[in-house]
Order: sequence, then structure tokens, then C-alpha cells
Amino acid sequence: MTEALGEDLRLGGHRRALAVATGHYRHPSLPDLESPARDAAIMRRVLSDPLLGGFDPVGILYDADLVTVRERIYDFFVSAEPDDFLFAYFSGHGVKDADGRLYLATIETDPERLLPSAVPAEYIRDCLDRCRARRVAIVLDCCYAGAFPRSRQQRGDLERVVIVAAGAIQRAHEAEDESGQALPSVFGSAFFEGIETGAADGDGNGWVSVREAFDHARERLLYSGRDQTPTIDSRVGGDLWIARAPVRPGVLPADVAALMHSGRVAARVMAVEEIGLWLLSADAIQVATAERALADLRADPAEEVGLAARRALARHRGTSVVGLAEDTARAALRDPLWYKKAVFYEVRVRSFFDSDGDGVGDLRGLINKLDYLSWLGVTCLTLSPVFGSPLHDDGYDVDDFLAINPDLGTRQDFVELIDAAHRKDIRVVLDLVLNHTSDQHEWFRQSRSDPAGPYGDFYVWRDTGEAEAPYARSGGDTRGWTYDPVRRAHYWHRFLAAEPDLNFDNPAVREAMLDVVRHWLDLGVDGYRLVSAPYLYEREDTSGEGLTETHDYLKRLRAEVEKLYPGRILMADANRRPTDAAAYFGDGVSGDECHMVLCTSLIPRIFLAIRRENHQPVSDVLTRLPAIARSCQWGVFLRNSDELSLASLDERERAYLFREYATAPRMRTETGIRRRLAPLADNERSLLELCTALMMSLPGSPVLYYGDEIGMGDNLMLRGGDSVRTPMQWSPDRNAGFSHSEPDRLILPVLMDSVYGYQATNVEAQRRSRSLLHFTRRIIELRRHNPAFGVGGFEEVASTNPAVFAYIRSHQADQVLCVVNFSRFAQSARLDLAGYANRTPVEAFGGSRFLPIGHEPYPLNLAGHGFYWLNLPA
Repeated sequence: MTEALGEDLRLGGHRRALAVATGHYRHPSLPDLESPARDAAIMRRVLSDPLLGGFDPVGILYDADLVTVRERIYDFFVSAEPDDFLFAYFSGHGVKDADGRLYLATIETDPERLLPSAVPAEYIRDCLDRCRARRVAIVLDCCYAGAFPRSRQQRGDLERVVIVAAGAIQRAHEAEDESGQALPSVFGSAFFEGIETGAADGDGNGWVSVREAFDHARERLLYSGRDQTPTIDSRVGGDLWIARAPVRPGVLPADVAALMHSGRVAARVMAVEEIGLWLLSADAIQVATAERALADLRADPAEEVGLAARRALARHRGTSVVGLAEDTARAALRDPLWYKKAVFYEVRVRSFFDSDGDGVGDLRGLINKLDYLSWLGVTCLTLSPVFGSPLHDDGYDVDDFLAINPDLGTRQDFVELIDAAHRKDIRVVLDLVLNHTSDQHEWFRQSRSDPAGPYGDFYVWRDTGEAEAPYARSGGDTRGWTYDPVRRAHYWHRFLAAEPDLNFDNPAVREAMLDVVRHWLDLGVDGYRLVSAPYLYEREDTSGEGLTETHDYLKRLRAEVEKLYPGRILMADANRRPTDAAAYFGDGVSGDECHMVLCTSLIPRIFLAIRRENHQPVSDVLTRLPAIARSCQWGVFLRNSDELSLASLDERERAYLFREYATAPRMRTETGIRRRLAPLADNERSLLELCTALMMSLPGSPVLYYGDEIGMGDNLMLRGGDSVRTPMQWSPDRNAGFSHSEPDRLILPVLMDSVYGYQATNVEAQRRSRSLLHFTRRIIELRRHNPAFGVGGFEEVASTNPAVFAYIRSHQADQVLCVVNFSRFAQSARLDLAGYANRTPVEAFGGSRFLPIGHEPYPLNLAGHGFYWLNLPA
């Protein structure tokens, strides 16, 4: 039976899928829908998974104009070959005319003029009838879908299924969670969830048919109590198989389960050994059962048990990618370059949300806000340090790499965060400091007290007298040698004196840090941002930055990750010019060091271009970006938890930015500006949108800093980087909705000024208005639906106006023209687009069509600090 079903999925032709999803509408009588974008994303995730649907390609047409929708539908059906299997999914508003005929609304539909502005259901039926593919399934997830016309063809060799989510006089419903946030549509989510989880595999044969997925969704609707009756029109002789069902874990033997839940540590270690034997089984169900049990045991309070479980999983993953439905290895198989299309979100956990009322944000608070982050469109979190620390340097002074800081939660909380984030298709990357530890770390305590012991050479020591410091610091330089009265020697630290540098010339140090890397990867994290990665080794008469030995160690880290943890990433934080920073990608062909490098030098030049009203500072950096391997990606950000570093600028440029953006001394540090994005932009909405558009469209993956999506301000009365680390402003309620504690117990005070204070600037208020938050969400959505931004090429377009910067992002058939006005005044420009002659630009946000491109320079007018994203359909 299984072999026959497998043959069904391998029948000659291609398995192709298309989603037409429209969630935004210009006409006021058609309210915007949030579910179509989510519906389409779920469909792509499930059907493109080679372990499930195996459809390729899975196309998504989101918020397209009428002409584009009609053309794409026609091409999808009419170009098919007889052996192809087609799956089409339509999500959005369905509208009926006075005669009861059904139309699918597009972004430009006028309900009073349906015939010229919407897609008639008859048109889809005509395209279907012209389709040569014998196997076709269509799902219409819209209001009045039951009015879809029946087929006029009766060929006996055709296997056609048409599913409608609602009757001819019924509305389809969007789902909502308990907080009122929109979820995927009720029918669509149930249909695809049944495939993804295997719940729709009613007969348990390991395969899901279209009929089974429909039955599962219909049953879910029945129990929901909604007035919505889906129906199916099936002309199939047997079953039309849409996907394999995922392996569903079975049940452990009673004796092993008893060992697993025993109160004795030795018994639980024995359980790990017994369960580990199941990983060798040829039975996929047994393997999946063992993986889930070991995943649970990773968070065992006994370190011995947790370590044994992590090692068992690591050994298994070194030779196999068979795993759980949510396992990272499986996600990597779906898209090993996921980070190139990701939208990163940097979170300072202590400042995000306090779940227990102690005034400090924590891991459970972050779990509580995952729905918000998913709604925003975030696909990967980067967490500021969560390890044990005395907090002299905001957690970057680590005293225990294998423990969660108690004020943030427990290791069990951390594992639950990882699992909860993965269920929402959000990955998690940790900040990891390789260069140093805290002087409170047990390694350092033993190193200073027992020079001949196993940790005596873990740090960089020099045996000189107290008054004979080998290196004297000056100004704001934190580098130097500090005398330790216990060991009676000096130790080296590149940063604070409380952060002694590790000695990477010691093989034991290199192995110890590898163990740290493995530890958290075994718990499911998706990678690391390697803080201070350039400074691992020290050599006389050098700056100690980017030495050959450092690159060799990063290569070793990468090889370990690729071998045991495919799909996880390493991100370097290298504050240097592009040509120097690119060295941390490794080999230019294979990219054998870090997957991503933060393009730090680009950020101050964006602010330089804004004040000069000239794109040259930005275009100069981009033209100097070296070629990088296909597996590599830049990280593009505007602000983060540190200062806006000006280290990559010359003295004149640095002085200019200090003068323009940091007029008061307290706004400055030795090498940067300690301000958030909104104050740097003078809280000008158009400039904030311009900066966000640049971050989302320049080469690389965007890294959004928490609170910038609502335009949070800073508190210059706080010391150092704390000025930009104030609590997230969720609501106008007490403590900005961040915590229920007394205000004087908060980790940092909330902002209370008239412009950026939490009463005026908060998530709750901006979710109810046409706000910066909604703009940010919309532009993230557009980026995620256009692969050109994540994996496409970059081509600068010549402009006659120095204030206007134009470039094209392209990937296969997708080309997007991005035009930016760095001037605060309206500007006109002519662009050299002769290579795109005869194309008609279509504005990405609203679908408006511009004048066709000719062979002469193309004229454009832009508002002050305005920008365009223009699709260039062929």
C-alpha cells in the first residue's frame, strides 16, 4: 500500500502550487484582512517541505493588481503538463454581484464595479477547464465561495477537486486568539495544520489525501461553532494524495518511562542510555519518540542527565537529519539559507516584559510576547546575554556560560522559549562572548588562586610586579594589564578590568568554548552572534584584531556547526570597513567562517547621507562591498543596544556627526552616539519610514532593535548604553505595561517625557492607528513575500540628482526598483532604466501603476524623505 502511495507522489510530472492572497484593499468598504498573508505562508511552509508535500515551486501572489492576478492564474493552469499535479489556494474577500455571481477581490477592487476591477470566478473555472493537468485541487477560502461555478467538462481521465470554505450565502471567518490578534483563517489553518501535524491522516497509512485534509478542516469548523459550511466537489476515482503525513511519535515502554520520571538522578541517566538505543532503530516512529524524550531530558535539573541527553542527540544528528516536526535539522532541510530571508529582532530580555512582577524582564515574559512578534513578522530573535553574570557590563561579563541568569528564569524556561518560538516559525540566536569572562567566573577564580592547576593558563597572564604594568591605558581606552594581588601578576583585558581575556593559545580553552557552543545548540538554539569575535588571540606588536589564529578558530567553529548542527548560524560582530569585515565570512568561494557579518560601517553613513542630503556616503560603502560566497549574508541594522559607533569614520566625518546628532556632551561616548533611532531622526515619521525602508531593502538581512518599530526614545540621564535599553512600552498603563512591580523596582525607569513617554508612544495605541508600527509590519510583510530582497542581486541605478539614490534588487523573474530621497525637501530625478525598457513599474504598497519605462531617462518625483519600492514585472 505504502509503495503505491509513494509512486503516486512520483508520477512523471511536477507538483506545483500557487497561493493568491489579498489582504489589503483600497476601497473603504472592503476591510483589510490579516489572514491571507498567514494562510499563504502556512501553505508554502507545508507544501514546500520535501518531507511533506514536496511541491516545487510554491508560488505566492500577495496583494497584486487585477492584471497580474489574471495573468498568473492563466499561466499557472494553462502551462501545465498532463502529468503535473496542481494545487491552487485563494484567500481574501469574495464578493457577489446582484445576480449572485462570485468575484475574487484584488487590491484595487471596487464592489460597485466588480466586472472591471475583480476576478470573476468564471474566469478561474475557464482556466481550469483549459488546463491539461489531470490532477488539480483548488481551495477557495473566501466569503460566498460556494457560488463557484461547477465544471462544464466531464472528461473521465481528470481528477479534479474543488473545495469551498463557505456556502454560497455564507461568510468565511478569520480566527482570533484570546488577545484578539488575528490568526490564519479558520478553514485554511485547519486544512494545512492537519497535513503538517498528521492529524488529517485518518486511516493512519502515513499519507494525507485532499479529502482527508478537507474532512479534518470541516470537523474543526463544526466544533468551533461557526456558521460556515465547507463543501467539496471531487471528481477523483481514488484518493488524490497531497502529502506524506509526518512521523508521529509513539509511546515509550512503561519501564523506560518510569526511569525517565524517577526522582533518582542515576535512574534518569539510565533512561537516557535506554532511549538512546531507540535512535538506532530503523523504525521512524521509534526514532521520533526517542528524540522527543531526549529533547525533554535536555532541561533536566540535574546537569548530569541534561548533558547525557544533549550528547546523545548530538551524536545522532551528526549522522542523521530524521527528526521531530519542529526540529531544526528538518527546518534546515527545507531552507538551509533561511537567514538570508529572515527578519531579525534584537531583544534585551531584561527590558522586554516582566512576567512575575519583580521589575525585571524575563524569559517567560518573552514567551508571552511571541504572538506580538509573530504578528509583526519577525522570524528570528537575537537575545542579549542570558547567561550567569554579575551584570557589571549588561551581561557581557559572563560568570557561568552553562547557566541561565536567575533573574531571567530557569533552563526549563529557556527550553520552553525555544520550543514555543519554533512552533511560531521564529528562530532564536544568542549573544555569545568568546573573548573574555567575568572576573567572578570559576575559571578565573581558580586561575588566580592556583597558577599550576588546570585553569592556571586559561587567561593571559604576565608575571610582572605591581608597579610594572606592561601596558598603560590612556583616555577612554579600556585595554590593558591589571594587577591581581592574589596571583601577584598582571592579566590582560581588552575591555573592562572585570572582564579578563581568555587565553585561546591554550587548547583547553578552545575546547571549553566549543563545549559552550554545543551546549546551547543541543538545547535547540539556532545560532550565535559572536560578540568581540575579532579579538580571540594576542600577539606582541599587533592590535590583536583579526589575527590568522582567530580566523582559524572561527573556521573550526563553523566546521563543528556544519557537521553536528546543520541549519544553525554564526554571526560576527566586526566593527570595521566592509573589505575588512568581509574577512569574517572566511573563504570567498565557500564561506567557511561566519554565515553572517553585521555591516556596522554602513550605519553611520546612512545618517551622514541624511544630513548632507546626498547619497554618496551610502553608495560609496555599497560599491565597496566585496563579493561574498552564496552562503554568506550581511546583517543590516540601524540601532542596537550599544552606541551608534563612529569608529569606521575619519576624524572629519566623526566630528560632523557629533555636531549634527549629538549636540549635548551627554549624548556622546568616546567613539559614538548613545541615542535611539527616533531621536536621531528628530521623531520625523517620514524619515523613520525612510530609514526602515533602507534597512529592509539594502543587501543583507535586517536586524530590528526592540522598540524601534514604535519609535521609542532614550533616557540620557542613565549611564552608558542603558540610555537605549529602557523597558519596552506596551501600553499607557502603569510602568508602560512592562511590569506589575512598584516603579522603583524596575530594572530601568520607563520613559515619561511628552514625546517619547509611554503614555504617548506604546504598542497598544499604535495597533489601533495608522502608525509607525503598522508601517513597519507592512514593509516586513512586503519584504518577506519578495525573495529579491533576501537572496537577490544589487545594482545601483544612475540618478541625475545626488539626493536621490536608486537601486534594483533582483532574483530570477523578480525585480524591485528602490528609490530613496535623502533630502528633507521634495526632489525630482531622472533614472537610467534603459535596460528595463517597456516595463511598467507597479508600486509595491498600493499596486499603483506608473508610466511605462522607455529608452530615455525615467522621470520620478519624490516627497521630502520619501521613497518608492516599484516592482518591474517583465
